[in-house]
Amino acid sequence: MAEVRKYFVKGSWIFNLESMDDKLHCIKYDLEDEKISFPLTIAGTKITDFDDLDDLIDECETLQWAAKSRKVTGKEYGRIKEIVSWRVEQRYFRCIANGMKEKDAGACFSDL
Repeated sequence: MAEVRKYFVKGSWIFNLESMDDKLHCIKYDLEDEKISFPLTIAGTKITDFDDLDDLIDECETLQWAAKSRKVTGKEYGRIKEIVSWRVEQRYFRCIANGMKEKDAGACFSDL
C-alpha cells in the first residue's frame, strides 16, 4: 500500500481558518437577523439552512485543529486551501467595497 503524503499548513493559512470561524459566526448572526437569507454558497459548500452552516463551522474547526496539531492529508490540505482562498477573496472584496485602492487590497492575496 502506498504511503499517504502529509503536509504542514502555513501559519497564514491557520490564521485564515481562525478568521473563517469568526466570519461564519457573523454570517449566522446576519441570517438570524434576516440581513441575508438562504441559500448561500460558502467555500464551495451550498448552505440551505442553519444545520448546513453548523456543519461547515464544525468542518472549519476540525481542519483548524488538524492544521495546528499535525501534518494534514492531501484531502485536508485541498479543503483548507479552498476555505482559505474563499476567506481571502471575501476580505479583498470588503476592502474594495470600503474604498481601498486595488493595489493595497491586493495584499490580501499574499496569504495564498
